[in-house]
Formats: sequence, C-alpha cells, structure tokens
Amino acid sequence: WYQRRVRAEREVFLRELVSNAADALEKLRYRQVVGDEIESPDLEPSIQISLSDSLKSITIEDTGIGMTRDELIANLGTIARSGSKEFVKKSQVESGDNKGSNIIGQFGVGFYSAFMVGHHVTVMTRSAVPGSPGLVWNSNGADGYEIAEAVGIPRGTRIVIQLREDAEEFCRKDRIREVLQKHSNFVGFPVMLEGAQVNTVDPLWVRKAGDVTDEEHVELYQSLSARRDSPMYTMQFAVDTPVSIKCVLYVPEFMPQIDISSMGNFGISLYSRKVMVQARNPKLVPEWLLFLQGVVDSEDVPLNLSRELLQESVIINKIKSVITAKMISYLNRQSKRDPIKFEKFYREFGRFIRIGMVTTESTGEREDLAKLLRFESTAEESGVLVSLDQYIERAKEDQKQVYYLCAPSREVALSSPYYESLSDAGYEVLLTYNKEDDVAMFRLESYKDKKICSAENANLPTTKSRDSTSTVDKLSDKDGKDLATWMRDILGRETVKEVKITDRQHSQPAVVSVKNLTTLRHYLDMAPPEQKEASYKYLLHDNVTLELNPSHPIIRELSELREGSPDIAGLVAAQLFDNALINANLVHDPRRMVPRINQLLDSLLKGRKEPAE
Repeated sequence: WYQRRVRAEREVFLRELVSNAADALEKLRYRQVVGDEIESPDLEPSIQISLSDSLKSITIEDTGIGMTRDELIANLGTIARSGSKEFVKKSQVESGDNKGSNIIGQFGVGFYSAFMVGHHVTVMTRSAVPGSPGLVWNSNGADGYEIAEAVGIPRGTRIVIQLREDAEEFCRKDRIREVLQKHSNFVGFPVMLEGAQVNTVDPLWVRKAGDVTDEEHVELYQSLSARRDSPMYTMQFAVDTPVSIKCVLYVPEFMPQIDISSMGNFGISLYSRKVMVQARNPKLVPEWLLFLQGVVDSEDVPLNLSRELLQESVIINKIKSVITAKMISYLNRQSKRDPIKFEKFYREFGRFIRIGMVTTESTGEREDLAKLLRFESTAEESGVLVSLDQYIERAKEDQKQVYYLCAPSREVALSSPYYESLSDAGYEVLLTYNKEDDVAMFRLESYKDKKICSAENANLPTTKSRDSTSTVDKLSDKDGKDLATWMRDILGRETVKEVKITDRQHSQPAVVSVKNLTTLRHYLDMAPPEQKEASYKYLLHDNVTLELNPSHPIIRELSELREGSPDIAGLVAAQLFDNALINANLVHDPRRMVPRINQLLDSLLKGRKEPAE
C-alpha cells in the first residue's frame, strides 16, 4: 500500500532529500548559535546536486551537521524519520525556547524516499562533533544495510542514488531543475545544480509587504496561476494566532471557469518553512474563495505519510478560518476605498460571494459577506448597483423591512404586481436577477435589525391604488366570497391551499402568496425530472394561496360568467391561476397550458359561450 501510494508521485524524493539537507544545515547553524564547538567551522553552508548520465546516478550533498554511527542506525531506513523531531525536542529542552524549531524535516517520507527511484543508495557522512570519523552506509532497500568507516569525508552528508531503469529521467538536468523549482524553490539555503543556483532563498511572502514591488507580485501571481493577466487585488499578511502563517493572496482580473472537472486546478499553494507541501490545496479556503491564487506558509502544519497527500486537520481548518476572515475584511475595505474598482470585482466574482452567503454556517460571516452584496434598485437607473447599507440609509424612518424582488430582468420586475404594491406605498425595492441572489437573501433573514422580505411576501396595509376604482365597480363581499369558494372547488384542493379576496392593491386580476417562496422555488428546481410534476403539485397545494382582486374587470366578469357558462369560466379560472404562478416564477412547464389556451381562443373566435366539443 505504501509503495503504491508514494510511487504515484515519486518526484517528491528530491524534495524530501533537499529538505533533509536544509535541516542538517539549520541544525548546524543552531549549534553555532548556542556556542557548541563544531568540526570545520569555516565550511560554507551549501546544498549541491550533481548528475551522472553515464552512471545513471544523482548525488545530493550538504555541509550540514552530518551523522554519527548511532544516528545513522537510528535514522536511515526508517520511514518518515530524518532525526528532526528528536532534534527539536532536545534543543527545546536544553534552551527553553524555540530556536531549534526552524527546521522542515519533522515530517514526510524522509530519507527512505530515495528508494522510490533508486535500486541502491550510498550515504557518506561525517558528524560535526569534533573528531568524528567519516562513515559510509550502503543499502539496496531490501537486504538491510552496511556501515563502514572511511577517510577523506568532509563534514556533512552525501547521498548517491543509483537510479532504477524506470527512473532515469532523474539524471537529466532539465528534469531536476523543474522538480527543484516546483518543490524546493524557497528553501532557506542556496541549492546548486551542477554549480548553478536554482532556488530563490528569500520568497516574497516572508518579506515585509512594503518591501515587495508590484512587479514581483505580478511575477509570482502569473507563476502560480499560469495566467498572463495581472491580479486585480493583492493581499499580503502574517499572523501568529490562532495559527502562525505568512500569506499572500491574489484576486484574478477575470473570473476563471471553475467546475467539478477543473477543481484540481484551483486552491492555494501550501508551504511549510518555505518548502512546498502541496501545489494547490483546495481545503485551505472555502469553496466560494477557490478563485484565489496565492501561497500560505505555516510552521504549524501537521502532515501524514507524504506532504503531497495532506489531509484535512485542525490546523488546516484554522488556516482556512484566518484566510476567510482576512479576505472578507479586505474586500470590505476595498469596497469603501475604491467603489468603482470593487464594482468591477463584484460583476466578475459576485456569484462566489452569493455562494458564500448560502454555504457558510457562521451567522457572523454571513452578515459580513452581506456587506459585499450589490443589487440594482428601483431607486436607481438600470445598471447602477447599490449595497444593503445604502438601501438602509435612505429607507423610510419607520421601515422595518428590506424589500427585494427576484425576476428574470428589470423590465419584468417593474411590471410585477408585487412591485406595484410596494411602489404605490413609496418603498424602494432591490432587484435580483438570478436564483443565487434569491437564496442568498433568504438565508440572510435580517440585516442591521431589518427583516429581509421578498416583495411577494410583503404584507402592506391597504392603500389607494393609482388605478383604483370606486366601490360600485367592486364585487360585493358576498359575491367575492362565493367566487373564491367556487374557484377553490374548480382548481381543486390538490392544487391550491386557499382562494380569497385580497386586500393587496394591484392592477392584476389575481396574485399568489406563498410562505417561504424562495424555499419552494429551490425545491422545485432541485426535484429530479421524473419527480418534477408530482413535487410541483404537492408543494403548491400545501403552500400557495390565490388572492383575487375584487375590483378588476376580469374578476367581476368571471363572477357573472360562472353562472351562465361554467365550463368557460372554469378554463378562465385555471388560466388566471397559472398567470399568477407565472408572475411568481412558479410555473415549471408552461406547455401544459397550451390546450386550455387553445380552447379559450376557439371559443373567442367563434363567439361562443361554451368551449368546442
């Protein structure tokens, strides 16, 4: 199982061995800092990699702390161990501080990874303890190992790997350079390949934000994203609690195409002490922030068998929480600092903000995200976006709701009977044109002590309509009640919960009111195709009330028609109900109306009171 897993990504052997070499140099530096006497103190710290095409071998050499015989026995050949955990424990006990914690070899498959690509490994080492002998360790990874003393070995460790036939790509210079720049580009010591340095010792995310140029940010962003645009926003920060991280994040100029098939191409790169752990870790951010590019570097990351196979952990969740909170706060600041630029961001990435509103389980996070939402408004021209804060600032003094209306377009919204009632009462209405906005507002529930209310559910007191008629043109209470009872029987109790005369003033003959309208729409959208019709009927009969306008000519005529031509009246009643459902965006299949409309047209064209047989 282990071999199958690590061989899938065997290039990590080089990252492991370079990391171990960096560990050895860090341990040596620590011993120098605490004043220990060491062998060859003037020897420069370095990591050298050399290749031999003729011998099919690769050599990794460092001038670090080296190993004694006991350390060779304890460390080499033991999976997931490079001696670093013991070193950290010992140094912290001795010094009472964390000076020894800046090493990266506490995790991973370690030295044993050499056998992922090699059929034989030779290790030549000499400890930094003065007077230590040189040692040679040999193994084929299967039949144990041999240790012998040798002369002429300098302080440090040299690892020579005789490559397997199927791993000879790793004696090519271009392949090794590619792997080093991918996994070990920011190791804290120079990494030399055939005499030329291939790494960047000082990554920009460990520097002060003010010391990093825009050009450097663009270069890193393009390297991470494989895109040629420049980032729209750049955020760099470092925190020590609740987890120690250094981070740089980029918002692309344009929204990438993210779907299930491409999820593996997104996520923030995870580093530990400047060594890459995972190129793209989607668990470091919530799904709604997957458009971000960037790097997070943490000394606190716990790892399992392989760095590349990092799984979810408490630390990862803490990092996610920090990044999420920082990004929301940053975007809120940007929205105030440069509203025009933020509007450009929102038009590109607003969908992700809405997804965050729906998916987050944190009420506080949802309220912070709500500050980023933008909508068209009936108080502004088409195309102008406003925030919830702007809406509240100019709301009526006694207004307790934030009204919004979900419609396919502004034109449809402004002709809606639900908007008409609010407009007559002088209320501003926010306009949403997609279902994500509708669900996001439903999930928000309230904002700054004002209830979020869809226009369909607005319960306004009766007011005089702009086109209101006199009581002479209104159905009497008795006629209205009789008509409502008749329509309830015609439509059927399996279709509508209730039919009643409405107090709502509008120019439509009828509207529907629905408790939890957004939820109903969502369930209808999510129902499987084969269950759509059954779900539709079940949800309507238990949730929908049809409200009749007693002043509308169609309703008055229908009241008379049901006495003389009940069949045609039944067709009209059914069509009125469907028309009201259309206004509420609750018709899932308009084709079922066609036969009824054809019957009505046939009767109209023939001038007959009854439908054609």
